[in-house]
Amino acid sequence: MSNESVGALASRATFVRSHAVKPTISATTQQRLVIALILWATLNALLWSFVRIPGAGGPDEESHYGVVRTMVQTGSLAEFDGYDPGAFAGLSVRAPVAHEIIPNAYAILVAAVVGFVGLEDEHVNIHIARLFSVAIYPMTLWIAFLVFRRIFMDMRLAPVLGVAMMTTVPMFTLIHSYYNNDAPAIAVSTLAIYALIRANQHGFTQRNCLLLGASLGLVGLHKYTGFIVFPGAAVVLVWRHWRQPTQLIRAGVVVLGIAAAISSWWYIRNWSLYGDPVGIAVTQAAVDVSGGAPVPPRTRGLNVVEFLQESSWIGENFATTWAGYGLEKLKIPGAAYIVLSGLVVAAALGLAVRAMRARTTFLRSAALPPLIIMALLHLGLWMVSFWSSYTVDVALNGRYVFPTYVPFAALMLGGLSTFAAWHGRVEAALLLCLPIMLAASGSYFVHELLPDVLAFT
Repeated sequence: MSNESVGALASRATFVRSHAVKPTISATTQQRLVIALILWATLNALLWSFVRIPGAGGPDEESHYGVVRTMVQTGSLAEFDGYDPGAFAGLSVRAPVAHEIIPNAYAILVAAVVGFVGLEDEHVNIHIARLFSVAIYPMTLWIAFLVFRRIFMDMRLAPVLGVAMMTTVPMFTLIHSYYNNDAPAIAVSTLAIYALIRANQHGFTQRNCLLLGASLGLVGLHKYTGFIVFPGAAVVLVWRHWRQPTQLIRAGVVVLGIAAAISSWWYIRNWSLYGDPVGIAVTQAAVDVSGGAPVPPRTRGLNVVEFLQESSWIGENFATTWAGYGLEKLKIPGAAYIVLSGLVVAAALGLAVRAMRARTTFLRSAALPPLIIMALLHLGLWMVSFWSSYTVDVALNGRYVFPTYVPFAALMLGGLSTFAAWHGRVEAALLLCLPIMLAASGSYFVHELLPDVLAFT
C-alpha cells in the first residue's frame, strides 16, 4: 500500500470508535460557535488596543514601530546602522537580531497605510498600526479552526474548544492588540501548518504544493520564530514519498522553488547590505561594539542545569505562554498556573495512552499522524527557543513559541480527549467550559490589564 493510500485511509478513519453515536452539535452549530468566539476575540483585542498606552502596549512595541516610522519618513525599507553606545548596559538580554534585519514584510504594508492616512500625532499612528494586529487575529483563528477540524474530524466540539482556548489565553490576545512582529509570524505559520496538514492527508498534489510553497514563502518573510515549519514540512514530505524518490524530488523542488521565489529577495538584500543574509552575526557584532552588553550564559561557562537554575527559564516561559511578559508583568494568579500545569500533565499522559493504543495499527486514529506532526513542530520550537536563550539573549518569553500555538492547542485537545467520550452528556457538559473561559478572560482584563493601564496615567 502506498503512502498516499495510507494517508487517504487515515483521513477517513474515525478518531474514536463511536461512529454510531450522533454528535451533540451539528456542523452548522459548530461553525456558528466558532464565528461567535472569533467575533468576541476580535472585539476584545480591539478594546485592549484602545486602552493600552501607545508605545507601551506590549514587549518592544516602540522598537517595532520605530521601523515603521523610519520607513514612513524615508520612503524605503529601514536599514540597520548599529546601536548607540551602552544601549544594552544594565540589561539582562541582548538583541538576537536587529529589528531592521529580521524579515518583516508586514511592516511594509503598515508603513504604506500609516504614511497615507497617518497624522502628525504619533500616538494616533501607533493606534492605526495596532489595527493591523487586531485584523490579523480573526484570520489566524479561522485558519486554526480549519486545522482543528481536519485533525478532529469526528469530534465537532474539539475545534470549538481549540478556538476557545486560543481566544481566551490572555497573552495570545495581548499579542494581537498592540503593534509587533509576532502577530504576522503567527498568522503565516498557522497558514503553513494548515497547508502541511492538508498535504499530509491528501498528498502533495499540484494545488497542495502551491499552497504549501506560498505559505512557506510568507513564513520566510516574517519573524524567524516561524521557521520551524520548514523542517516540519521536510519531514512530512520525506515520510510521504521516501519510497518514491522521483515524486519526492518533484514535490520538494516545487515547494522550495515557490517559497524561494517569494522570500529570497529579503536575504539577498541583507547579504548585499550587511554581508550576512540572516543578520545574526552582524547584530551580535553591533551589540558587542555598543559596550556593556550582557554575556550569554553559555559564553559565561554555565552548563544547561546551571542556566536553568539561574534564570528560572522553565517556570517563566511556561508562565508567559499563558499570560504576562517579563518578570511579574501582567501575570495571572498562581492558583491558575497550578491548574494549567495539571491540564498540561494530563494532556501529556493522554497522548502517551493514545500512542500506546495505536501502536498495533497506525490507522486506528485519524488524528494520530497529525498530532505527531504537531508535537514535532511545537516541541521543536521550544528546543530552538531554549538554545537561543542559552546561547544569546536569555529571553524569558513564552510568546516565542506562538507560531506553533495551534499545534499546542491540538496536542492539549488530543491528550485530554483520551479520557472523555466526546458525545452525549459529556459533550454537552463541555459546552459549559465556553462561558467559564470567556469569564476568566474578562476577569483578566479587569483585574490585571486595566490596573496596568492606570499605572501609566
